[in-house]
Amino acid sequence: MAKLSWLKSGEPFSEQFQDFYFSTDGGLQETEYVFLRQNNFPQRFHSNQQALNNKTLRIAETGFGTGLNFLVTAYHWLQNAAQDSILEYTAIEKYPLTKLQLTQVYQVFNQSWPQLHSCCSELLGLYPDTLLSTSPFLRRGSEGLENQYELKLFAGKIHLKLIIDDATAGLKQLLPTNNKMDAWYLDGFAPAKNPEMWQIALFETMAELSKSGTTLGTFTSAGIVRRGLIEAGFEISKIPGLGKKREILAGIKK
Repeated sequence: MAKLSWLKSGEPFSEQFQDFYFSTDGGLQETEYVFLRQNNFPQRFHSNQQALNNKTLRIAETGFGTGLNFLVTAYHWLQNAAQDSILEYTAIEKYPLTKLQLTQVYQVFNQSWPQLHSCCSELLGLYPDTLLSTSPFLRRGSEGLENQYELKLFAGKIHLKLIIDDATAGLKQLLPTNNKMDAWYLDGFAPAKNPEMWQIALFETMAELSKSGTTLGTFTSAGIVRRGLIEAGFEISKIPGLGKKREILAGIKK
């Protein structure tokens, strides 16, 4: 479970990683710039429809946190995607927020970004009261109870899979499905604060789960991340950042 403290503004602060989850001063715009724009969303929600034989777009995120990236993506998906298309969004989170914590966070979201209100309400309505316990949303695998929660939102138009695990171990659970991702959001806490996540094993697993043309965006521009992604087979570019952030990274699988 995530250990949080709260600022006077209502923003949560991670005690585990001594870092902020988001900023109410431009946090939504940052998500749109770093993760949606660098993956060419929401334009791809339109242009990819003819290329997607099964009408499914797959996004994977490392570091679900408060769910801000998911909520912003869901908002744009509902505004732009064809009615018969499906967004499959997989997120890996080692220290998930509880439903009570998310409820408090979404009070801040609704004040700062009221356009996300319906997405916040939909997710809260389905979010398990207690993670990692017997739940109607917890999938049982062939090797026993797995740490995966599968939620279908907005009448099945969006499928959210939450995997409660270390980032690399969680992604490896996806390998047997043979489903390739269309895009990646790499949004764990910074490598200096969360070095266990940003490992070559993570990048190599990402490559296995990618196809030629799979894109990625990440807030970090750390050399260890850029070099690791390049070594794993991604073409990586440094992109001007937003606000005080000088550079971010964007990439595509060769």
